[in-house]
Amino acid sequence: MMSGAGGAYCLSMATAKTQSEHDAILKILQLYIDGCKQGNSELMRPAFHPQASFFGYAGDELAVGLGFLFDWIERNGPASDIEPRVVSVDIAESIAVVRLEVANWSGRLAGSGVRMSDLFTFLLMPEGWRIIQKAFHWHS
Repeated sequence: MMSGAGGAYCLSMATAKTQSEHDAILKILQLYIDGCKQGNSELMRPAFHPQASFFGYAGDELAVGLGFLFDWIERNGPASDIEPRVVSVDIAESIAVVRLEVANWSGRLAGSGVRMSDLFTFLLMPEGWRIIQKAFHWHS
């Protein structure tokens, strides 16, 4: 649960509809997590809008575009021991922002014990929620 004034407001505004949307968003996010765990970008592709943006630094390299993400996941391979934790979900009608913390990244490219912070922006589309943007910070 969130704390502070904003958290109280969010909790008091909770409805069955927002809980349903919250669950739908986390179901889409799980596609991303499953792809990361298995090192298989095909599992996560349906979660993303084809024109979604992707930005962050992998070491000193600026990582841009879904192609980079999908290629990196494939080349890194399985990271079955990652520990994903949803920190926050903020829904405003047809848009949402999710913060995900992932500990214990591993794999050919990640090495071991890496932690990442991810911010996802979602858009509610006719076919359901889709990730339209991902930004990340790789903790060294």
